[in-house]
Amino acid sequence: MKKPNSVDLVSQFYKENIDLKQIELARASRTVVNTGLEPYTGVWENAQKKHLLNRVITGYSTKHLQEISSLSLSKALDLIFKVEKTPNVPVNDYDYEITKAETEKQGHFYIEPGKEYVYAPEPNGSPWPRHQSHDAWLFKNMIEQNTSIHWRMVFFLHNLLACGKGSVKMLYQHYKMLFDSAFESYKSLMYKVTLDPMMLDYLNLQSSQKYKPDENYARELQELFTVGKGPNSKYTEEDVTEMARLLVGWQFNYDSKKNSGPIVNQFSHWNHDTGDKKFSAFYGNRVIKGRQGQDGMKELDEALDMIFATQECALYLCRRLYQFFCYPIIDDTVEKNVIAPMADLLRKNNYELMVPLKALLGSAHFFDSSFYNSMIKSPLEFSFGIMKEFDFTIINYDLKTDIPARFTSDLNKDFYKYRTLQWDMGNVGLNFTDPPSVSGWPAYYQAPVYDLFWINSDTVAKRANWGNGVGRWGKYLGIGDIRGGVNMQIDFIKYLASLKNPSNIDDVIDETVDRLMSVPISQAARLRIRMKTLDGVAPSYFTQLYQTYLAKPTDENKNTLTYRIQNLFGALFQMGEIHLF
Repeated sequence: MKKPNSVDLVSQFYKENIDLKQIELARASRTVVNTGLEPYTGVWENAQKKHLLNRVITGYSTKHLQEISSLSLSKALDLIFKVEKTPNVPVNDYDYEITKAETEKQGHFYIEPGKEYVYAPEPNGSPWPRHQSHDAWLFKNMIEQNTSIHWRMVFFLHNLLACGKGSVKMLYQHYKMLFDSAFESYKSLMYKVTLDPMMLDYLNLQSSQKYKPDENYARELQELFTVGKGPNSKYTEEDVTEMARLLVGWQFNYDSKKNSGPIVNQFSHWNHDTGDKKFSAFYGNRVIKGRQGQDGMKELDEALDMIFATQECALYLCRRLYQFFCYPIIDDTVEKNVIAPMADLLRKNNYELMVPLKALLGSAHFFDSSFYNSMIKSPLEFSFGIMKEFDFTIINYDLKTDIPARFTSDLNKDFYKYRTLQWDMGNVGLNFTDPPSVSGWPAYYQAPVYDLFWINSDTVAKRANWGNGVGRWGKYLGIGDIRGGVNMQIDFIKYLASLKNPSNIDDVIDETVDRLMSVPISQAARLRIRMKTLDGVAPSYFTQLYQTYLAKPTDENKNTLTYRIQNLFGALFQMGEIHLF
């Protein structure tokens, strides 16, 4: 299994020679939405429920709609804003991929099958399958999530506080921190992020020296993580320099990485600049007094108090929430009617992001119909939604009986089911644990293109091919013990049986479209799908096929019926509407 590839979505987009002026004009011509945070009291039907679910979970599926189908908007929001249970710690489920001898030959610490590995010693990092196992663990939890915003908030925070390329220990501690902090104060999270081992390493605080402080983290703390770089964010280069002086001395204990147990922080007072730090008028000309010894740690608390006391900090954070969960374009009306009131709520509620976000998602503004299906799904929403929607069976097309135990055992099956998603998403622009830069993915911040970056002639073809492959043959898991490849294939018969009227091809198409898409499609499009599904035969033929299978469920009858559903999925995954949410 190759490591995830890296796709430069920005350069690929501009190779298409898109007229950016036309994009700006099109988005500027949208109807101005004058509503604000007043509660939504309009129609509450499937269109509204799908819109809400699309924006709050990591991939829409029918099960989420079913969970809120009988709930009011208020009750649905209460369910959505419910904290998820803390996931189990990942264990060695990858032992078939690398032997003990090979692990130790590479200089890594061996962990027995079924045992936790996230606090294993890392004198030389971890074997590659352990990285894949951590990815699979992360994606399993996102895909098997409850109807809760919790994991999508982890995605939001991961993009806002972009960080990557860490060891397995670092990765686990980092994502656990984001998960544990999703419903807490963002100000408290910023303290944790500053001292997070992966962030210390990623933005160079680990190697910062008091005689030559590294400014990377000091800059991004302000420019990307708290006050942003909008027109009213007036921090200066001197503020960056002073912040770098203030932060020097924070490191993680390298021995704790090499030895068993979590990686722990340390404050190296001997490497701390004990002079006063003087900040600009943007921060009220604040002077943070230098401190000696371990008292130097207290300067970080003062610095965060100073940053979060600015008006711009809450405004910036609420703009990022709005762009991720509602729509990327913020005009003056939205700034006044939505962002400013959200920022007030944020300040009054100890910077808990969930408070203004819940107000936004229950507002008249959010449910304006112009926002429905107005954005392009990231690779995560696209692929995870498909993985959620179906049950799968394990199949070896060459030799039916050759299904190695590793693909079905309780310990190993999830490793093989989810590990390749990192590659699948990376192939179309989102390598989840390795953002393209500290700014995150350009789809969430780079005007005027924003989410349009996800789609170009290359990625749209790859998305269609991936969906078509999953819909027809399934996802490749690995080789058999004797011969052939083993795939995880959609259980087509079980899927058909879950539909309201599985013997009528038009009803099957209608319900499948409804499950996989939020965008209404034309009658002409439905007819094209039917034509590709039936491949020239009459609709009554499908009814006969289904009834014949029920009466005599042989492999031959099953395969004939399955072929038609594979055609249906193939047609759907070629449609542009499937990429909208």
